[in-house]
Amino acid sequence: MSKFSHVLLSIYFLGHIFCRSIAWQVKMPRHIKGLLNSCLEIPCTFDYYRYPPKRPDRVVWYQYVDRGYPLVYDKWYPDDVIYAFRGKTEQISSSSKTCSLRIYPVTWSHHRQKIYPWVDPENVGKSTYRFFDTTVTVEVNDTPEEPLITVSGDTKVGQSVQLHCTVHHTCPTYPPTLTFNSPLRNGRVNHDCSSNGICKTTLTSTLDIKSDHESVTCSVRHPGGLTASTSGILNAECSFSPLTISTSSAEFLEGQPSKVTCTALYTCPKDVPVLTWNYDSMPTSTDTKEIAKAQWRTVSTLMFTASGNDNGRTLTCYATFGGGRRQEERIILRVKRSMLSLGWSFTTPGSITGMRGSCIIIPCSFTYSRSQPSDLRVIWYLYQSNEYPCVYDQKQSAIRKFEGITSLIGSVKDMNCSLKIEKLEMSHNQDRLYPWIDQHSITSYHIPGNKFLDKTTQLIVTDQAQEPQLSITDIPRVGEQGRVSCSVHHTCLTAPPILTLSGINGKDVFMDSLVSDGIWQRTIERTWMVEETDQSVKCTVSYRGGQKATSELRLNVECPYEEMKMVEPPRDPMEGVAKSVICSVSYKCKKNKPTIEWNYKDMQSVLHTSEKSHNTYNIVSNLTFIGSLDDNGKSLTCTAVFATGNTSASETLRIKRYDEPVEEERTSDVPVRYATVPFKLSGLARSCVVIPCSFQHQDMLFTRGIWAKKNGEIVYHNGQSNIADHFKKRTKMLGDLNDGHCSLEIDDIKSFDNGPFCFHVQKENTNYRFTNSCVFIVLKAAPEKPVMTPVPAEVDAGSVLSASCSVTHTCQSHSPVFSWNVQNLTSEVTETPRGQGVWETTSSITFVVAAEDGVKSLTCTAVFWRDKQQASTVKLNVKGSLTYKLKSSLPATISVLTVVLIAIVVAAVFIYRKRKHTDNSVQPPRRPEKRQSLWDRLSRRYPEDRDRPPRPEKRRSIWSRISGAEDGRVGWHDRNPRKSFWSRFSRRQGNAANLSVGYVNNTATISHDHHISKPRFPSPKNNKRNPHTVRPEDLQVYGNI
Repeated sequence: MSKFSHVLLSIYFLGHIFCRSIAWQVKMPRHIKGLLNSCLEIPCTFDYYRYPPKRPDRVVWYQYVDRGYPLVYDKWYPDDVIYAFRGKTEQISSSSKTCSLRIYPVTWSHHRQKIYPWVDPENVGKSTYRFFDTTVTVEVNDTPEEPLITVSGDTKVGQSVQLHCTVHHTCPTYPPTLTFNSPLRNGRVNHDCSSNGICKTTLTSTLDIKSDHESVTCSVRHPGGLTASTSGILNAECSFSPLTISTSSAEFLEGQPSKVTCTALYTCPKDVPVLTWNYDSMPTSTDTKEIAKAQWRTVSTLMFTASGNDNGRTLTCYATFGGGRRQEERIILRVKRSMLSLGWSFTTPGSITGMRGSCIIIPCSFTYSRSQPSDLRVIWYLYQSNEYPCVYDQKQSAIRKFEGITSLIGSVKDMNCSLKIEKLEMSHNQDRLYPWIDQHSITSYHIPGNKFLDKTTQLIVTDQAQEPQLSITDIPRVGEQGRVSCSVHHTCLTAPPILTLSGINGKDVFMDSLVSDGIWQRTIERTWMVEETDQSVKCTVSYRGGQKATSELRLNVECPYEEMKMVEPPRDPMEGVAKSVICSVSYKCKKNKPTIEWNYKDMQSVLHTSEKSHNTYNIVSNLTFIGSLDDNGKSLTCTAVFATGNTSASETLRIKRYDEPVEEERTSDVPVRYATVPFKLSGLARSCVVIPCSFQHQDMLFTRGIWAKKNGEIVYHNGQSNIADHFKKRTKMLGDLNDGHCSLEIDDIKSFDNGPFCFHVQKENTNYRFTNSCVFIVLKAAPEKPVMTPVPAEVDAGSVLSASCSVTHTCQSHSPVFSWNVQNLTSEVTETPRGQGVWETTSSITFVVAAEDGVKSLTCTAVFWRDKQQASTVKLNVKGSLTYKLKSSLPATISVLTVVLIAIVVAAVFIYRKRKHTDNSVQPPRRPEKRQSLWDRLSRRYPEDRDRPPRPEKRRSIWSRISGAEDGRVGWHDRNPRKSFWSRFSRRQGNAANLSVGYVNNTATISHDHHISKPRFPSPKNNKRNPHTVRPEDLQVYGNI
């Protein structure tokens, strides 16, 4: 081949490599800094649009060197990692297509190290990306960056600002710790990382500024112990609030001292002001104190005495702060002139409010400094600046809008000058009225027009009725007397507004009381008997002008109840004998029906509710109590549970033992024989009981056997008509009477079926009685709890364990049925007589312990006849579940491996036979290298002692050997159809072979006397041998086959 052809071929291969490379992209920073002894996280992502990897999650990092592939991180082969990085690297897999690496701790040996990732290094081919072209250089630093402090907010003393302390780092997994020099409020930390691996950690806290110079220090501590800090002074602005002047009254009285204060508020103690007044001749005092953090107050108090000339003038307060800052505040003085200069004075309210259409009374009183004249005349005027319109006078007519509706109330001799306006109109609104009480007319005095302005009474007329005020004295309780009141203010005592109550029925009382000058309060109070149905009360007020207003109050009546009483306590109860225990409680309200609970849950109770009287109910609970000797000394408690609380009654139990009675001496001529019957036998209520009985029959045949109570009531008789109704269809004789068997079964035993039950026989009409033939049934309300055999404290998962569970009973004909909460391997139930009619039923099982570690429960449940049941549970501490699972799966694993090995052997035989019979008529040029085995054909490596053929073409991957795709080699290619799967592994190529056609005329142009700095796309896992002389195939993109 000529040199020009070789250049063209090289250009072709380089272009092919470039096109393959741009199908992949790896993103990570070129340089990144790490802090000594801290951690370093290198962000890395990759993406592709062609040639996806077989194992995208398989990522390995290498050190970039001229030759070889020193491992920096390999999850599969951690021991092969070079010493500088061994045990210090791990992959960060936050999502797919990531190759990020964490180094911890960072040491000086990592400084200036250039490293790079490799995705799926075990599967390298012609399309593999040049990962070593994308590297990152690590720079190690032992001096941490100082944090940066920033402030946001209004930097004023007394205000709060946000302090932000920020530091940059490259260790997001173990970020540095930021702290301020003093504890601040609302501290929160925010972490933010960029794509270049630089992370920012910010501590944000709230600082309450207390002085104008605040020292702030932020410190950072990195993993590994390196620290840094930054300090600064926060200069804040002092703030000032406007001055305020406060007076004890809106008006000043002429000649009387009054206290006036001027208050200055500020935030910095250095700014204490000097307060002065424009009335500097009057006494003052000043006080300064800190009222809160960063909040100071200076108050100047002026004792001000007003004169008649001060009305309308200004009172001013001046504040001079440090630094020359000044403030001032002023008020207009309103001074009431003394009426003593006229010889009389009067008192009226400053304003009064009335309803349109209603009357109003302006209270007024007067005094004379000297003796009161006998012919005094009271006149009321409408205030105007230049005129004196008359509102009321006995000698002259009032102006039009007050004509005929005004009159005096009370006696002038009693110094009463009150004025009544009969019917207010909206035209009277905002009018100001004042009285004149003198012998002479007001026009005879030269008095300024505003002389009486501060003494006038302003009329305020409204058309909107205020809502009445409803209140209740106590919480209303059903059946008791309740009291509710409704009140409203008004101005017309002679014609007060009308108050009405609705929603409840009762007796009303009305009251009127003076609240203030001219203001009266009308109250209606209703007393009623509280009912359950009372929901709310509504109060309506109606005025003469037609205005109405309504208020409503929810009553939320309570339903009381009495204390629970045990009206029939258990008097001298005997073991196993049912006693009727009755508890009752009275309560109000049908909806307040309680639930009655007994502390003995397994016993029957009957509930009855009755109405004692109107809204009064009584609930009675009748408990059928069956006690045992174990209950002696315990309490029997009944509890009534209401929606608002509980009430209980208790009785201490004194349980008596049933003793065997003394056999009565029989004087009759009835033959007596001996029987074997237990004198007492326990029985489970609602279940069954079998009374064991046998007697000496002495070869005598009897007609019938009879069981009866001592009162003569027949319990069993072979004639059903003779049996008492209470026992019909519930009793039967077990065994043959003529064999001396007289056992009796009583089914569905009732609470009062105690007996004693006695047995006798008849032969024809002759009765034969027995001694020791009576039995007393000691009833139980609940069955006994099953007894389980002890189990080991710890058991192994998958082990076989045995367990037994047993209960005693007296119902031989219907033994208890057992159930377990585990799947058993074997199960056996045995019956063992314990004597005196008592049987023990035992359930024994073997089971496999579940393959789950932890504390597990083993529960045995015994279900007695007619569905009463009890359960017992023990705890099993299970261990070793993982080992058990592995042992369980081992046979299946061996079976699968056996099948795979057989398949491989069959495939090998098939390939051998197919190669043997392949047609050799069409063969490609003979291959120069020696024939290889199947394993060598699949392997990417050649044995070191084998001659390597001078193959210039790229080695092919296993996948390309199996597939029929073209591999882009230069040379002759056969166009025969695709080969079968097995034929591709055959050494005999047949008519379709094309594996060796790429060796045409390509060996003469390869040069062997130069070295390549880095092999092109080698397999990273095949580089652990020493470097060797470059072969021609090293110039290709890929070549293993």
